[in-house]
Amino acid sequence: MNDRPSAFGALVTALAGGPLARGLPGHPPIVTKRPRIPTMAQSSIALAPLPPSRVRPASARVPWVGAAARMVLALLMAVGLGSLGSGDARADAAYDAADTLCYDQTSRQEQTSHIPLHILTAISLVESGRWDERRQARIAWPWTVTSGPDGRFFRTKVEAIAHVRALQARGVTNIDVGCMQINLRYHGDAFPTLDKAFEPRANVAYAVDFLTRLHAETGSWTRSVARYHSATPHFAERYMKKFRIAWREVQDFRAVANVPPVRDILARAAEIDAASQAEQARLEAERAEAQAEARDYAEAWRRDKLAAYLARRAEREAQRAAEGAS
Repeated sequence: MNDRPSAFGALVTALAGGPLARGLPGHPPIVTKRPRIPTMAQSSIALAPLPPSRVRPASARVPWVGAAARMVLALLMAVGLGSLGSGDARADAAYDAADTLCYDQTSRQEQTSHIPLHILTAISLVESGRWDERRQARIAWPWTVTSGPDGRFFRTKVEAIAHVRALQARGVTNIDVGCMQINLRYHGDAFPTLDKAFEPRANVAYAVDFLTRLHAETGSWTRSVARYHSATPHFAERYMKKFRIAWREVQDFRAVANVPPVRDILARAAEIDAASQAEQARLEAERAEAQAEARDYAEAWRRDKLAAYLARRAEREAQRAAEGAS
């Protein structure tokens, strides 16, 4: 409970010490008494008690003062209830505004980085996409938390952070957060706080950095997107199928919004499919080469062992022959 004098308490105190308290012609001085207030269940307004020296018997009060006090109290209660309603309205407005936070950052950072346009946005749809009834489209949601198969969309960042902390308190470390679902087990040191990890700008910026490093290693944006999810081939291929769908969704959404794409990524769909097949063939060739190397190594090992065995046996036979001759 707050012990500070309320606005109404201050008003009553001012009335008690103002000109009216010194009296009017034909009337005794006005003396106020702490009015009766509703219970805490009815109101959260705390009234400041008046000094005992100002409290007079009921006979000294002027009738209209109590009516004025009740009127002021009613007005303050109405303002308080109105502020509660406006708080709910602000919460709803914040919820509605959150549906563009991820897209604003992915589209902006695509243009300021060397990553091809729409790649970040498509990844965000795969990672944290949810259906939006108003747009009739999938959107990336910033307050998304995934732990294993359990993925959840929260109404606010505060709720999302509370859920992550609850998971961590149970010893769970495999947690993906935010627009781009950054894994806290492997990349948690990239953010100083959980609040920062959920911040769309920081979350997307780390995805840009990670994809850029993957591209430096692989030399291919297709392989970089696949590796963003997993380096395991069958997981990566499954992820790429989801990515291609999301990529087309981004194009469709831009067409519906009448925003011309800066670069038509659909025109490269055949190139992407060909690159994916080439990557699969490369992986299969690498596996075959590794298997051949393993076979060659095993065969060379067997030959060396057999040669060493035959040499030892020949040496023992020569020793026995020498002993027999002596």
